[in-house]
Amino acid sequence: MKERVEKYKSELINVTENIKNDLKEYFEGFDYNCDHRDIEITSIKSEKDINQIYASPGFYIILTDNEFDDNECSFKFNKQVAIYRGHSYSTRKRISSHLANDTYNQNRKLGEPNYTVCLKIENGVNGINIDNLQYSNWNWTVIVHKMRNSNKLIREQAELAFDAAFGKPCKSRESEK
Repeated sequence: MKERVEKYKSELINVTENIKNDLKEYFEGFDYNCDHRDIEITSIKSEKDINQIYASPGFYIILTDNEFDDNECSFKFNKQVAIYRGHSYSTRKRISSHLANDTYNQNRKLGEPNYTVCLKIENGVNGINIDNLQYSNWNWTVIVHKMRNSNKLIREQAELAFDAAFGKPCKSRESEK
């Protein structure tokens, strides 16, 4: 069995690397200014707008017009820059945990994820509430690449591919709890 496990690990590394490289090419060549069924672009003015976001599995990008000195990500759309990217089985709920954190936590049903790693604008503060005065004057956009029937491994490769193509957005700090 030991030999099989080693063989499978090696094969999995090759497969994930191929997926990542293919998705990197996809992101680099994607025209976000054209209509596509594969993506959804939502301007977020308030927490209510989050209800319009695609709810199923996907890869998402959170953009804002607020500038951060430490953001090395080059991905821009409509004069906004990516500050976070992620993936989820339930994209709308995950984005709600980032941008409407208090509301998400107050309305979270039994069995729904308790996301412990969310967008951190302020050190030590997990998730934000865009209806708060501090964030309500910023312009926000969420881009979702729909990934119906995908699994976690494939969506994780989308994150790595995006980072390889554009640099990791400054607020994507999943290693920080």
